[in-house]
Amino acid sequence: MNTQGNRQQRGVAAGIALVLASVIGVVGLVAALSLAISTSMEALAPDTDISPANAVFSGLAFGAVLVALVIQHGQLRRQNSNLGTQLEHMAAANSYHRRADITNQHRLHFELLSKALDDPDLAAVLDAYEGDIPPLKQRQYLYANALYNNVLHAYRIGSTSWDDLPAHLEALSRNEIFREYWSVTRPHRARLRYESQEAQLGRRLDRLIADADDAADRDAE
Repeated sequence: MNTQGNRQQRGVAAGIALVLASVIGVVGLVAALSLAISTSMEALAPDTDISPANAVFSGLAFGAVLVALVIQHGQLRRQNSNLGTQLEHMAAANSYHRRADITNQHRLHFELLSKALDDPDLAAVLDAYEGDIPPLKQRQYLYANALYNNVLHAYRIGSTSWDDLPAHLEALSRNEIFREYWSVTRPHRARLRYESQEAQLGRRLDRLIADADDAADRDAE
């Protein structure tokens, strides 16, 4: 930590020294050019009222203005860089809070499902399926819902990428009980926004199930 701080201090000192050297060089160059121009003009037009001293002072003033503009430009660049860094930090903080909110929501959802799994009377509250579903089948559907939502949560917070999803969904796409649950809950998913992450994941699982069916048909032939 101290070594890094010393390096930063040396870097700042070197930057200041470079700026000072540049300022002295610019001012000296402008003064020399002004003096040369004044001498040339005096040689060409002796009657002019331009003295070398005035020319040097005018050149120094111009050089000072030029240096001030250069320094101001550098300050604006540093301010813009600092602002960009602050915006990046704010975006990272917002992303962290969003993932935390999603995780808390997922935890609450899992707690509610756990209570329904343990109590058939509570499971009946979540029975939104068409037809008469036996209590055992309801509990299996609730567990299937918990498994699927676990994958959905991982995808939403970014711990599982789009390319890695098939590895997590493959077993579900081949399980008969989960496929039953997936079939009876299709009307529920039809109400999701098409561009939502949950709808995207649902379509991904639909393709995996269709691929599994095609593979089974080819094997049967």
